[in-house]
Amino acid sequence: MSGLVSYGGDPSVTVARSEIERITSNLASIQNRLTDELQPLAQLNGLIHHLQLDAQLPETLIRLGLQRHGCFVASESYFTGEARIAHHLAAVAEAIHTHPWLQKLIPSPVWAGLAATVGLSALGNSNVTAFGVRAAVGEVPVGKIGTEISKLPNAGVMLVPTAPTVAYQNPKSLSGLASRLNNESGNIRLERYQTAKGSLVVMYLPGTSDWNPVASKKAFDVRSDLELLGDGEKSTSYRAANAALNAFGVTNSDRLVVVGYSQGGMVAAELAESHKNVDAIVTMGSPIAKEEIPSHVKVISLEHSNDVVPALSGATNPMTENWATASRHVDVSPGETILKAHDMHEYVQTAALADESNDSGLVRLRGEVLGHLTGSTLIETREFAPLKAAS
Repeated sequence: MSGLVSYGGDPSVTVARSEIERITSNLASIQNRLTDELQPLAQLNGLIHHLQLDAQLPETLIRLGLQRHGCFVASESYFTGEARIAHHLAAVAEAIHTHPWLQKLIPSPVWAGLAATVGLSALGNSNVTAFGVRAAVGEVPVGKIGTEISKLPNAGVMLVPTAPTVAYQNPKSLSGLASRLNNESGNIRLERYQTAKGSLVVMYLPGTSDWNPVASKKAFDVRSDLELLGDGEKSTSYRAANAALNAFGVTNSDRLVVVGYSQGGMVAAELAESHKNVDAIVTMGSPIAKEEIPSHVKVISLEHSNDVVPALSGATNPMTENWATASRHVDVSPGETILKAHDMHEYVQTAALADESNDSGLVRLRGEVLGHLTGSTLIETREFAPLKAAS
């Protein structure tokens, strides 16, 4: 199993282009000030002092120059490199789309590598990268497409109460939360806990249950996937989640933690934006990078570097003190498809790695999210099958 890489969640660590540029500017000012000290006129005052500076400053100036240059290169590499690559790859993809015969001029190994990088095909290619998909999606108005789809007539929602699939103990880890969604039921699960701070409800939202874009009977279908990338509150999956909260008797006084896999994570992000009592969300394989999640909501996002689904947002998750992202690469053997990287079983393993991580931001948010359940008592559990109502 590959190692885990995480970022975000630590208020003492901030990386943004503006921050790198600020440091670069400060280093330049220091370098210029010290350079002035070496000028002949400056040395007339305090000869001994400047003789000492003469011995020390040259090496210091070189180091400052290297640091400043390094910051500049980092800024350009991190924040404009991806945009430039995305532009060039989009141009190549557009040319091939307009003139399909061009593909015949590209040697097969080169085409396979290009397709894997851009994410144009190769669902059976283990080298496909989320970066390539983000680059391609960044050039496609996915949100506008979703918004237009949400304008079409849509069905109502219907919840069918079902017996809970499994009786669990109180979750004490991220993997404990993830394990609730490691099944094929497609149900929405709700658990109510009594804590020292009052009532806490944990909601579990599944991934896409039906890939039929026309005749689906499931609320968590492919149409809802697209709508969630646009006007998410009109999707049947979001409306089904709201209906489940009402059926479970959730009020504004209940604190709410939402755990979601794939499409379920997208709905969790929508709920975080629209419900003030959402305290935290945990997502797995969900494209939520562009969601405007309030700063008081704690977010832990688990992703796989070769999972194309989280990359459908066309961006990477922000690095903020309330949002930690943990990612790893899923090994795909010959004969397996890249869809393995989106498998819920793999995300349970990633959650277990996140439980063991010592990254400061992840440790901090993990403790705050799971801390709600420390010493809590499970009061009630219910599950609902989210369906579309007959029109």
